[in-house]
Amino acid sequence: TRKLGLSYDILCKINPRVIYAAVSGFGHTGPYSEKPAYDMIAQALGGIMSITGQPGGEPTRVGSSIGDIIAGMFGAIGIISAIYERVFTGKGQMVDVAMLDGQVAVLENAIARYAINGEVPGPIGSRHSSITPFGGFKTKDSWVIIACGNQAIWERFCKVVNREDLLGVEEFKTNEKRTENYEKIKPILGEIIIQKTTEEWLKIFESGSVPASAINTVDKLFDDPQVKARKMIIQTEQPGMGKIYVAGNPIKLSTLTEEVVTEPAPKIGEYTDEILQS
Repeated sequence: TRKLGLSYDILCKINPRVIYAAVSGFGHTGPYSEKPAYDMIAQALGGIMSITGQPGGEPTRVGSSIGDIIAGMFGAIGIISAIYERVFTGKGQMVDVAMLDGQVAVLENAIARYAINGEVPGPIGSRHSSITPFGGFKTKDSWVIIACGNQAIWERFCKVVNREDLLGVEEFKTNEKRTENYEKIKPILGEIIIQKTTEEWLKIFESGSVPASAINTVDKLFDDPQVKARKMIIQTEQPGMGKIYVAGNPIKLSTLTEEVVTEPAPKIGEYTDEILQS
């Protein structure tokens, strides 16, 4: 935009109320600001790839383009924040969002773990770094996710799997101890869960108020009753492609009646003149 004479410094002089959002790989400051970037570059430099995948495995990209997506989300939040501030100040501003910054922002406890004890976090598969059991377990026919997020759930888990004896094992008495002794508790839980199918375990865990789920493949999302109820997969008509399915709107507003948008995506530049002239 600077080459086109459309930088914020120029536009704000024409209209001080303008809100100018710039989403880029590395932002408009810092030594990397002029470098090109793609989603995978952001995932790699931002550290998220270093904690994704199986222990000892190859570097693993997150399955969706979270470098792009998270930058877009933070960009939208920044724009909304700037609009709200303008209500009080009457002035616009520049919203500078970097893909790299977004990846660093979602590392959550990985940053704290390193800062506190010098531990460099690495990939640990589906398990949680500080909660146990909290991850995927192989069943007789597939996998099940079990999330014992607190001590009460752990106690309910032991009860519904008929292993209340585990509650008396000193090494497993607290979440901290279970996490420290993960390599000891993992095979014990594995032997329990492998005995039934995923569907059998889901019924058992639901009856005992233990958070659990199957791992849906994308095709199963089309028939998932919750996904259907929330209108999260919709059909639309796209010129040149016919009827296609796309993700619905994840934001539900109580004051607005949700209408499923089925208009096709605009062509490149279709509304450029209209937007610039409005």
